[in-house]
Amino acid sequence: MKRVAIGVAFLILLSGVWASTAVAATDPVCGTSGTHTLCISFPASTLTGEQLVSVTNSPNNGKVIFNWIPTGQKKILIQTSFVSNPTRPQNYSFAWPTQKYLDATGVLRAQFGSTSATPVDAPITLSNGNVSDFVHTASDWSNYLPGTWGGASDPIVAAAGDGASNEKTSNGMAASIVAANPAVFLYLGDVYEEGTFAEFRNHYGVSSIDVPGGGTLWGTMANITQPTFGNHEVHNRPAFIDYWHNRPMYTSFMFGGVLFLDLWSNNTQFGVNTEQYQWVQTQLASAPPCVVAYWHQPALAGDTTQAKIFPMWQLLANDGGDLTLNGDKHYMAEYQPLDADLQPGTGAHMVQLIAGAGGHALSSTKVDSRTAWPTSPMKTGGAAFLQLVGAANGQQATGLSWEFRDSAGTVLRSGSTTC
Repeated sequence: MKRVAIGVAFLILLSGVWASTAVAATDPVCGTSGTHTLCISFPASTLTGEQLVSVTNSPNNGKVIFNWIPTGQKKILIQTSFVSNPTRPQNYSFAWPTQKYLDATGVLRAQFGSTSATPVDAPITLSNGNVSDFVHTASDWSNYLPGTWGGASDPIVAAAGDGASNEKTSNGMAASIVAANPAVFLYLGDVYEEGTFAEFRNHYGVSSIDVPGGGTLWGTMANITQPTFGNHEVHNRPAFIDYWHNRPMYTSFMFGGVLFLDLWSNNTQFGVNTEQYQWVQTQLASAPPCVVAYWHQPALAGDTTQAKIFPMWQLLANDGGDLTLNGDKHYMAEYQPLDADLQPGTGAHMVQLIAGAGGHALSSTKVDSRTAWPTSPMKTGGAAFLQLVGAANGQQATGLSWEFRDSAGTVLRSGSTTC
């Protein structure tokens, strides 16, 4: 990563941790927003590359929303900070990757609680030579697909979503999964609040793809992660694509002899006449015995069926799907084997696992008669750990087993299915 000089002082980002020399920062711009006093300062009046924005919030709690407003243009959400930065106690400071934005002069606007609160505007200029486009990452996403598994034990694939928010609970979940050392990690979507460039940097974390051997938070696992797109990122698709080194919105990969389908569930992407639906048909036509599909929004939550998801569920259930992994709902749940109509009984086979308990805004599980297991105790953070049974030593898996574990690694629920 390049080093950026700022007048007589500079900041260096090393493995995701800021170190600083004597910095000639701008004078703080302070004001009252809602019931809080916010103060913003920058390392210089013109920013280049990734820089630290210093922010204090008094009292030091609650949500603060930051927007970048280039002069004469519409506002652009930079970041929603839900709590005082756990990695920088007692303030709301954050790293701003200015190279991901067009050059302009304007204001960084901070508001406490909501965008209806009185704004605090700090003037700033961005200067990266970005006249018509931002600085992109390399288009090498395919280099980070999992390779052939040759380990002596069956590989473990971890999955969780709805966590990246830079809060204590979500950061703890990320650390717990890192400690479990899975072979592959599936992030099931949603970087809060809207998956902006700054939120990927500060809430998901520095990517270990960009800092080999490094990374922070969820980004520590970026080099083994196969992500899927959440509904919160819908307004910032370029940030998702860029963070994951120009990864397409849907793709597939083989691991342990299992076909994994990474699908895009937003809007009408699962309709029978869509390109993605037809692509999945082609994938299933030559699939191995075990097929795992994952996307963000589940087909079934409690007794509610997502109509837009239903066509893809039917296709998978009728043509060889064994397991689906989803987030969106901020809890964990396992469903009974279900048929193409989302009903249990004779001939029902495909299992749906919800693993959206990554740590942000945990909720109680919605259940109905088809729920085999709801999160217990309720509002517990956790992740699903999928074992590819029989895939040791380069063999092809013949079954799937799973565990739901909390952030302490305690197994809350286990299950299995044959392919």
